[in-house]
Amino acid sequence: MIKKNIFSKIHNRKKKRRKIITNFKISKIKKKDLASYNKFGKSYFDSKKIGIGYGEYIYDGRFVSSVKRIINFFKLKKNSKVLEIGCAKGFLLVEFFKLGMKTFGIDNSSYAKTNAHLLVKNNIKKFNIEKKFPFRNNFFDFVICKDVLPHITKNKLNLVIKEINRVVKTKSNIFIEIQSFKKKKDKFLFRNWDMTHKSCLNKTEWLKILKNNNYKGYYNIKFLF
Repeated sequence: MIKKNIFSKIHNRKKKRRKIITNFKISKIKKKDLASYNKFGKSYFDSKKIGIGYGEYIYDGRFVSSVKRIINFFKLKKNSKVLEIGCAKGFLLVEFFKLGMKTFGIDNSSYAKTNAHLLVKNNIKKFNIEKKFPFRNNFFDFVICKDVLPHITKNKLNLVIKEINRVVKTKSNIFIEIQSFKKKKDKFLFRNWDMTHKSCLNKTEWLKILKNNNYKGYYNIKFLF
């Protein structure tokens, strides 16, 4: 496995970055909004009022330059098959699609699937990522998993990584970006910054999991704190 950062330091957001709220109180969120958030529903992606989540996740072309870098680096061609694990509304996949790639996405969110970009909506499958992937061995030319692994139950991480290895043709043609924290004291902030985080691990712990599963692709640890 090799460290590489495909995405920009501000994670491709064209709008101003949202401030991290350290004194946030969950009790202020209405129960229905909290339930929607925990199920990756409208509150998670598109609510401006609850103070956590995306705040509004709209297509703005933020991934254009990153996808061009990916295609050049991994030597992808027209009709190459690309899989994104945890693709949300498919905004990253759109840029591959526009450049002639065959795109596939899986995501746990029914809301994200329903509100996906029209260009790739039919290529996104609502799927529990913690299960065996619905694709045959060595099917994809490139697999990307961005900001997803912390949302996976810890005892399912090995399965997910093994499945990623299984479905890609060339074992090095994988990019995984993982959210984490630098200091032990920030683990609390990391967990509460996004309540859907199930695996709150530091860099050393993440790299050990990748190594133990014979991961030979590229990775980037994205520190939130």
